[in-house]
Amino acid sequence: MDLNWYSLEKVGIRKLTPYSARHTFASLLNKAGADKVYIQKLIGHSDYSTTTNIYTHLEMEELKKAIEMI
Repeated sequence: MDLNWYSLEKVGIRKLTPYSARHTFASLLNKAGADKVYIQKLIGHSDYSTTTNIYTHLEMEELKKAIEMI
């Protein structure tokens, strides 16, 4: 058993992968207002729809703010 992993799990920290770091990176760039083309290029996708549909995730707070705009 990997004791480091067990210790992280014991304190409630879940194991993350480089793949999940890409999702976080894209979502944080999106939230910060980075240009969509730049996010696409940084992630390395040829089509922005891949980036936006798979890698960027909106938080509930952002969705509430969008609704409050009306």
